[in-house]
Amino acid sequence: MHEIFDKTLKRYGIKAKALSDLTGVSQNHISEFRGGKLKTGVTTDCLMRLLVGMDELSPGARRYFCDLLAEKKKQPQGFQSELEFYINAADEVELKEAMLQIVKKLFPKENNEDKQTGSYINAEDSRKRIKSSVP
Repeated sequence: MHEIFDKTLKRYGIKAKALSDLTGVSQNHISEFRGGKLKTGVTTDCLMRLLVGMDELSPGARRYFCDLLAEKKKQPQGFQSELEFYINAADEVELKEAMLQIVKKLFPKENNEDKQTGSYINAEDSRKRIKSSVP
């Protein structure tokens, strides 16, 4: 469990100090748990405080941790499976942001923002291209 905890903190960029300040769990205790050095592990109460704190600092972190713990997701074996893993683990907001980044990558010229209106130039053309390129 400590490996999954450590992996989650790394993936979401959560620092032990921030988690400690938020949850009241000492940095030393977090560090020992993260490194697998606790002889008895963590109590259920302590783990819940850490998970709630992780999710408050970085939304989605608790879900990611739980998915890994429940082994619902396979560990990535390459770029495509890693991408699929993150898509499946993402929440709605993360998926929308990812889609925006994909559109920007596929259609860089069409995504120049109009400074006056704040709308995207040729947005309708981009939508048509996306629809026609999707089987």
